[in-house]
Amino acid sequence: MTESAQRSKKFYDKNAKEPEIEVGAKVLLHSSALKTGESPKFHKNFVGPYLVVSKSDDGLLYRLRHCSTGKQPRAAVHANRLKVYHDDRDVFYLRHNIKPKDATQLTPKSQSSTDLTTATDDTWYPIDRLLDHKKVGKKNRFLVQWLDSEASKSWEPEENVTQYAIDQYFITKHAKVKKRNKR
Repeated sequence: MTESAQRSKKFYDKNAKEPEIEVGAKVLLHSSALKTGESPKFHKNFVGPYLVVSKSDDGLLYRLRHCSTGKQPRAAVHANRLKVYHDDRDVFYLRHNIKPKDATQLTPKSQSSTDLTTATDDTWYPIDRLLDHKKVGKKNRFLVQWLDSEASKSWEPEENVTQYAIDQYFITKHAKVKKRNKR
């Protein structure tokens, strides 16, 4: 029996490979659940995209966060149910030098009243990192630390902050909570 099991494992391991999903990557989640009255013919097999927030030590279980709603599934998801999400729209725009109306590359920095006379509206500054977030009314606002000589900070609405910076903020926040809970 043990020789047979070892032989089977040897043949399985020839084609088996480690998942290539890293923390911070966007993935699609396989969903086979059908709602009542939904036809399996028109059912989407993959939903998402989701952001990978953390992964287990063995690299097979992943914690996810939905990119648009920010909600996390209750349980960790196995790598067999995930596939890497490729946003072809962005590749298309970059390849053909097209800038969509709603696309923003960097974030505009809030300016004081004295700087308004010297700076124009199309001045852009890179973000160092996001420090905090809060909800004002129905909009999310983020405390942004700017990458300038003064390392200034300001509260910016969500539409002025890149999605990459928001994703990185939630990944580091989840890691801090996980570290705090271990103690």
